[in-house]
Amino acid sequence: MRRRGGSSWGVVAFLVAFAAVLLAVTHLYLLPAIEAAAVADDAQKRQLKAVSLLVLAVVLFVLLAMLVLTFRPGRLLLRRNPPRTRTSYVDAWEESGRRARVEPEDDRRT
Repeated sequence: MRRRGGSSWGVVAFLVAFAAVLLAVTHLYLLPAIEAAAVADDAQKRQLKAVSLLVLAVVLFVLLAMLVLTFRPGRLLLRRNPPRTRTSYVDAWEESGRRARVEPEDDRRT
């Protein structure tokens, strides 16, 4: 039987991964994009906006995928299969003895 506290490690792992992705996106993209937007003209701002939207979509997709992998909602939605029926194995020699047809022996010996 599985312990009930097993899912808390998944929550901790998700939160740590979420924080790591958030810090990486902030330091590698968001701060340089803010600095670049301050001196950009209109065409560059539109391009920066489009790329920012793409980065946001990718980050949200990754976080959603991590969330699904962490909490596995399929275990709550999918029905469990009924227990499998056990196969009864028969003793082959006993079964052959029951099925064998034995002719009565003749009392004469030759």
